[in-house]
Amino acid sequence: MAVPHGDVADLRVADLLTFLAVVRSSSLTAAARERRVTPSQVSKAITRVETHFARKLVDRGSRGVVLSEAGRLLAPALEAVVVQLEVARATSPDGAELTLGAPSYLQTSLLPVLGEAAPDVRIRSFELPPSLLRAGAQDDGFDVLLIPGGGEHLPASWVTEQVGQLRRGLFAKPSLRDKLGQGPITVDRLTDIPFVMPIFQQQGRVVPVHDDFPLPRSLRKIGHQVQTFLVGLELAAQTEQLAFGPTIAARRLLSTGALVEITIEGYDVVEPLTFACNVDRVAARVRTAFVSALRVTLKAMASSDPLLALRRPSTK
Repeated sequence: MAVPHGDVADLRVADLLTFLAVVRSSSLTAAARERRVTPSQVSKAITRVETHFARKLVDRGSRGVVLSEAGRLLAPALEAVVVQLEVARATSPDGAELTLGAPSYLQTSLLPVLGEAAPDVRIRSFELPPSLLRAGAQDDGFDVLLIPGGGEHLPASWVTEQVGQLRRGLFAKPSLRDKLGQGPITVDRLTDIPFVMPIFQQQGRVVPVHDDFPLPRSLRKIGHQVQTFLVGLELAAQTEQLAFGPTIAARRLLSTGALVEITIEGYDVVEPLTFACNVDRVAARVRTAFVSALRVTLKAMASSDPLLALRRPSTK
């Protein structure tokens, strides 16, 4: 038996694709059209593959090209190699489907920004409250996270970068704001007004979400309970209930006048927004594009928020 010429490093993927095109069409001319090369180039590619494997793979005759016995045996193996290469390319970080975890309000505002920053990347997004995002990374369920607050307690394969800041506010429909009066108010004036409260389900149980409002949950009047803050804002815009959470989520309703922000005396919270990703799954160029786009967008949002601009400079 003849010895194969060279090692696998000498084998050209383009030649394998050309050989398989000949297998499918039984014609050098048809394979040339499929590969967008000349018939002469197809013939040379077949010769290189035959030389590498040291065996005759095709027979050229008056009725076209037919596989030799060696060609029939080798073709399925080469087809499998090409399929695996295509699978690897489809799941590689540079042409990937990445799984994103973030609260619903951040996805609404920032998911289109990520999609535009890396248009060749397909994003699968899942909504989770901030308290569960880090657990998702530990369970290896996500590639990218947008985390309000810091990026502590993530696996060693994850990197984090602060991309901006989030300010929290208290929101109400204008008529409810008028009842409370103008100017900053104290939290004790809110004890009789229902709050739309955040919750989530865990193992069949309803779990309240701690929102860090200065009036403890035990002292508040509980109104509707919802899983996403965006729904809470819509309820606040149509009912006599208050909603507390990130200002970025309320931008649309604030701009239309459906909601107004109520200033709380002595209360002012700005927290970082952290971008986190698994460096084993997200290519450096994708990570750079995401971080850059997020920073530009959040800086622009901060500049249009006079309260945030006065309180703390935005991330550069």
